[in-house]
Amino acid sequence: MVRSVSRLPGVPSVPRPGRSALAPLLLCAVLGVPLASGCGPASGSAGPPGRPAVPSGAPSVPGAAGGSATTQGGTRWALTAPRVAAGHPQGQPPADMVQRFDADTRQNAGRLSVSGTPVRAYYDDRADGAWIFYTGVTGGGFDPDRLHDALSQLPAVHDDGAGDRVTTSAIDADPGPHGGRAICNTVLIQSGVLTTAVSTCSWFTATTAAGVTVIPKTDGTGTRLGYTAADVAPIMRAVRAEVETPRR
Repeated sequence: MVRSVSRLPGVPSVPRPGRSALAPLLLCAVLGVPLASGCGPASGSAGPPGRPAVPSGAPSVPGAAGGSATTQGGTRWALTAPRVAAGHPQGQPPADMVQRFDADTRQNAGRLSVSGTPVRAYYDDRADGAWIFYTGVTGGGFDPDRLHDALSQLPAVHDDGAGDRVTTSAIDADPGPHGGRAICNTVLIQSGVLTTAVSTCSWFTATTAAGVTVIPKTDGTGTRLGYTAADVAPIMRAVRAEVETPRR
């Protein structure tokens, strides 16, 4: 069972108990870039677009900041996709997981209208048995507050028709030392006695919009059924610290 999930809510399609892990609305949906032309395979520097569109979590993440600073000290940032980020090497998730993830991002794209140079990569968390989906876009003139608010929502609960209780919500997150705004969207699914969660944490500055989603592997190496906003927020900050660099 997911640890500390009872307090956190959620996002789009989530890996359900007994089924293959489904991809959540990743950044591709958040970044407002035409997904058809953006969500492609992982690359070493720039790749398909992103646009994290999703609902979100609930309580606030420790250290959450709500300021509207767009950049730190006026720094203009740019996104990259290094071969290793936060100690995790790039890898290739199963094709069906990527397809489901892409399908979700396409369905949910459009909440943020931003365009620019897309970037994307899949990072392999071998220790916890999970895939870290990272997607973003480097552009200009973004409004971090508007993009943040576009993903914000009050917790909502509904029955998915299959007897599962689905909770979606969003919560502010600490964007880290690069500044800007950050928010985590979570989809929490309760199926009988099992609970699973999928969370996407996104950040925005005047020149970057990106997000990180963590999905458990389905090969038996995963150490948990899902990841809450509290789990993903620090992963997002660690990845951001290495993929976002000062723009020259």
